[in-house]
Amino acid sequence: MFLCSFLLAGSLVAPPAAAEAGRVRLKLSFGWCKTACEIRIKVTNNSRYNIAWVGGTCRLTVNGRYVGKGAVYLGPIKRGHSRSSTCNIVDDRLEDAWWDYESGDAAFATYATVKAIPHYRR
Repeated sequence: MFLCSFLLAGSLVAPPAAAEAGRVRLKLSFGWCKTACEIRIKVTNNSRYNIAWVGGTCRLTVNGRYVGKGAVYLGPIKRGHSRSSTCNIVDDRLEDAWWDYESGDAAFATYATVKAIPHYRR
């Protein structure tokens, strides 16, 4: 039963053409960081198809250490348009890294990765 539901879910969210799946452009920028960190995300749809919705996760590392993750939801994007959203990361590890930076014990070199997955309608 589990395998059937997994295969069915995979067929519902498959892009209309494999070549069009790579036509989504993703940009990241940082907002404020202290006890929480805001990552700004902008997704541009360069494909020929409308995207039903875009969602995913973002991960943040500070000084090479993983400090937290958050959820991303952008909603539907028409072809040729873009949408922006934020991913907020609130974690005790992030706060510890900020206090290490404030006390002068460590730098605050941030690195973020975002995995945004477009889902197309059939």
